This record gives sequence, C-alpha cells and structure tokens, in this order.
Amino acid sequence: MVKKGCDILGRYNLLDEPWIMVMTEDGENRKVSLQEVFRHAHTYRSLAGDMVTQDFAVMRVLLAVLHTVFSRVNAAGETYKYLTLDARYVPQNEIEEDDADDYGEELFETWEILWRTGRFPEIVETYLEAWRDRFYLFDETYPFYQVTKESIAPDKINKAKAGIICGKNINRLISESGNKIVLFSPKYEGKKNKEILDADEIARWLITFQGYSGLAEKVIFGKEKYKASKGWLFDLGGIYLSGENLFQTLWLNCMLWHTEESYRIERQCPCWEYTGEELVANYLQGKTVKNSAALYTNWSRAIYIPEDTDTHNPFALQDVKLPEIEHKEQFLEPMTLWRFSQSGPNKDCFTPRKHKEQEALWRSFGLLTLSYRTDTGRGKIEAKRKPEIMAWLDRIKSDLGDKDIRFSAVSMKDDGNATSWVPTDEIYDELQLSYEVIADADWIPRINDAVEETKEVIQSIYGRFLSEVKDIR
Repeated sequence: MVKKGCDILGRYNLLDEPWIMVMTEDGENRKVSLQEVFRHAHTYRSLAGDMVTQDFAVMRVLLAVLHTVFSRVNAAGETYKYLTLDARYVPQNEIEEDDADDYGEELFETWEILWRTGRFPEIVETYLEAWRDRFYLFDETYPFYQVTKESIAPDKINKAKAGIICGKNINRLISESGNKIVLFSPKYEGKKNKEILDADEIARWLITFQGYSGLAEKVIFGKEKYKASKGWLFDLGGIYLSGENLFQTLWLNCMLWHTEESYRIERQCPCWEYTGEELVANYLQGKTVKNSAALYTNWSRAIYIPEDTDTHNPFALQDVKLPEIEHKEQFLEPMTLWRFSQSGPNKDCFTPRKHKEQEALWRSFGLLTLSYRTDTGRGKIEAKRKPEIMAWLDRIKSDLGDKDIRFSAVSMKDDGNATSWVPTDEIYDELQLSYEVIADADWIPRINDAVEETKEVIQSIYGRFLSEVKDIR
C-alpha cells in the first residue's frame, strides 16, 4: 500500500528494508534488513544501533528467530524426526518426554555444526520468508510488534482513548516531556524536528520501547487494575556473551537446550506467529511464558501505529499497558544477574538484579560465577545464583577452545520514581576473563574473596579516610 504524500513503502517490510544498524569489519556503520543480518552476520562486527540498550533489545529479537528455527530444523534445514511441521514450519505436535534426551543431543549437534561452520544457513531466511506477512511495520492486519486499531477501541480500555506516545518520547536519545526541554539533544527544532522519525528508526525504537517502557501512561485494558509491565528488559541486569563477530555473539547466546529442565521441550513461540489480538488475550489471561522466543519478543504495551503513517510528519503511536511477567524465580531468563531477597514480598526468592551505575562489572564477580543456597540459622538463608547463560557456557566450553570469554553488561537507568519509572540513562560495561579461570572450582571462590575484600577496602576503609579528609578541610 503506497499512500500519496509518503516517500516510503506504506507497509515497509522488515525482511527487505534496511533498518538494523551493524558495524562492518572496516568499522563503518551500515543499515541492513532482517534477511541480510542473518545472511552476512559473520562479516559484521556487532550491532551498532542508537544505544546499547537498543542493541540488546534487537539482539533478542534475532535470538528469537534462531531459537525458533533451530528448535524445529537442524543445521542442514531438515526437520527433527520428533516433529511434524506445516508449510510455515510450525510444529503440529509436541515433543514427547521420552524423546527429550535424544532431541537434546540433536540440538547440541546442530549448535556444534553451525559453530564450526561460522555462518547461518539459508533455512533462516526461508523461515522468515514463510512469515513475510507478519513483518510489515505499517499494516492493517498484521503490523509488526503491534495490534490493530480495533484491539484498543474505547469499549476495551479504561479510558476514552489509548495513550499517546510521541516521537521524542519513544526516541530514548531525547526522552523529552512536554514540560521540560532536553538540552544538547541530537535532534532540535529548526534543523530536524524532534518528533520526526524515519521508518527504520521507528522499527528500532518500537522494539526498544516494548522492552523499556516505564509506567507513565495510565491506560489499561478493562476496568480491573493489574500490575502493569514497565518492560521486561527494564528490570534486568543484562548479561550476554560477546564473540569476534555478530554471528558468534548471536550463536554463543542461542541456548538451544535450556539449562532448566522444565523449559527444554517447550515449543518456541515468537510474537509474530500470533496475531496481536491473540497475544493481548494471552497476556490478560495471565498465561505463563515458558519458552525463550516468547520471552525475547514479549510486549509491555499493546501498540497501534496508523498504517498510513507519513514519516515527513511528527510521529506518534497509541498504547495500552499490558500485565508484567512474573519476576520471582523466572529462570527462563538466561541473561540477567539475580538478587536473593531476605525480606519483603520476594522473601527467599530470586528476582532480576539491575546493574548499578557506580559499580563496574568485576564487582559482581560472585553473582556472575557462583551458585549456592545456605541456611545460616534462625531462619535466615543466604544464596547466590549465576545467570543461566553461564551454565550454558559450561555446556559449550569444549567447542570454544582456549579463547578468553568477553561478557557484556547492559541496564537501563530510571528516575527512581515508582509511579513512572522513566528511563533516564543506560549502563554498559564489559569484562574479559579466561575460561580456565571461571571454570576452575578452586579459583572462583578465591577470586570472589579478593573482589569482596577489595570492595570492603574501597567502600569502608578508603571511604572513611576520604570522609575524614573532607571534614579536616
């Protein structure tokens, strides 16, 4: 659909249009399509979007594609014998529990073959082509990461109309409200209006907004209140493995055989295999997220973008808040640090732990590498749990050789206001370690003790010294 006055394709299919930003081997930034990013992932250094939090959100969409495809077919594009697939590669049956171990071995074989091959096979593009109709950014029926206008009609929500999010609100480089002008903005009035977004920007920020939303809007479905999502990624202390190129980064984090047994034979269900209406119904009914593809493409908002959107004009979308994912013991999530609560509503449970702005990643060494649960007496329990991606690293270590492992950490900083949780900045860090060190059961506690002692010296002894110097002055 091409509308007069627009210079873009009315539907802007993400399989063909260049919208994903990558860094090439020569250090240049380039925009590529969804098909291209898989076809040439081995020739790109990394994702290179507007923010590292945006890259993290987009990376998880790419991982959802890979989890979906290679949970159904092997490295040669052949269907696993335990499944029957339709023309769109959708399983027509569930994996039997008796076949789980054999299925798992074949998944590992698929992972190992592709790791040695060093690039993604054509089957990824073939799968995406089968779902082409679900990747139109502007569409009347199946808009990508969105619902139709009818889904947020006044009779379905608690307000007369859905909330309005403007271009400068969804663009986290600006995040300007109507009450305060952002200084030193990358976009400003007179040169390029802050509300203007090109189609490729809309696609990237749409995915990012679903992961990092905040709670400023008031519109929900129905009249009964529910705990609304601020975006699942917003609460994570994101951790992922970084490789030498984009293929390696994606494949290192593609945990085909989940480290938690209860999730291993669940069908992978990315959002594009459902209509927006079906997804909203599932969220409102409180259906539990049980597979990685669904988690990586989870929505925090039911979003509607008019199909005749003209990118020459100020951009705006309509949204309605959706319920949040259960945070307690959500070990389906492999890419986060965990916090063990000693009190409060999450007592004796693990919940995601965000990175702290003032703490480098090495200071979280224990949270990254240790797992234990100890009863210290009088009903008090101390516990740590390493991210599931670390357990996956243990499983694939024999394929990696003696190379150092690079960990990337990413979190979104917020304004500290529990009624709004406005994103204000991002936190990013890296840590490179020899796998021989983090795989050594004797070295890990020694290093952790050294880290904890260093933190104690800096925070207590050196901190008191600086405080006394300040008093003297």
